Amino acid sequence: MATARTRNQYNYGNTAEKYHEYRLRMEEPIEEVNPVVRKNQQKAMFMNLPYVLFLCVAFVAVASSAIIMICAQERLKESVNSVSRLENEYVTLKMDNDATYDRIINSVDAAEVKRKAIEELGMHYAAEGQIVTYAGKLDDYVRQYSDIR
Repeated sequence: MATARTRNQYNYGNTAEKYHEYRLRMEEPIEEVNPVVRKNQQKAMFMNLPYVLFLCVAFVAVASSAIIMICAQERLKESVNSVSRLENEYVTLKMDNDATYDRIINSVDAAEVKRKAIEELGMHYAAEGQIVTYAGKLDDYVRQYSDIR
């Protein structure tokens, strides 16, 4: 046993031990491990069936929760992309709508409309007695189903 120990020793540093100190250290008896301690160590190293089942259940629980979390993140990412796509579509449609509205408004000549209404259709401005005013709700509109008078 001593020869195996001496063969595998390496001296670190720049000085060698004195031979007799090295020899004394090598001849020290190796402490025997208490049988109770050895039994506890062996028991700790052994995995019985309930422990293995517990580990399997814990692994399945952790793995399934990780998969659920990854799927939830994917769905959230898809939802965010969908909202972004819809917002872009909304902005595009609003810009097209505004451009069409401006084109229509600019194409209508108010003076020409007034001339056609008065000359061709026989319309005229309301006289002083034809205008009826009354107090209504603040931000509401009125539907007239019959004559007011």
